[in-house]
Amino acid sequence: MGVRGPRRYDGEVHRYFTPRCIGMHVTLLILLPVFAWLTWWQLSRALAGNTLSWAYTFEWPLFAGYALYVWWQLIHDQPTAVTGRNPAPAGAEKASEVGHGQPGWALSGGHRKSVAIAASTTIDEEQGGRGERFTPQTPEEAAALAEYNRYLAELNAADTAPHSR
Repeated sequence: MGVRGPRRYDGEVHRYFTPRCIGMHVTLLILLPVFAWLTWWQLSRALAGNTLSWAYTFEWPLFAGYALYVWWQLIHDQPTAVTGRNPAPAGAEKASEVGHGQPGWALSGGHRKSVAIAASTTIDEEQGGRGERFTPQTPEEAAALAEYNRYLAELNAADTAPHSR
């Protein structure tokens, strides 16, 4: 019959079935019915004359909405770490010198949105750029940041290396 290629959803859907995500799915599947039952319970108490229960009647659905929001955010946080993709921005130094191919990775926590915090070049205000860095980075700061990123890269390599037993 021939060799089968990769299935259609292997890359996109696989990240939703990691042990971490399955735990979040199960937690949500437990919480939503509990919140629905609590809403029904408080509504029945409110209709029976307990005026304080009216507040809870509207509060439990809000908790359910917040649980959905948190679940969605946790499922979709840092997709590059799950899929293995980590595109280096244009003009970035070598990945071995910077940590993960992004300037300022160590100080920004690896988030692509906040790499301007410790960028190796200043943001040009004349060109309309915006960001947190308003003074040029000194050579001492650049050297200290590069050394710190090398240290973090060594820790990451030691942590991901298979342990011999």
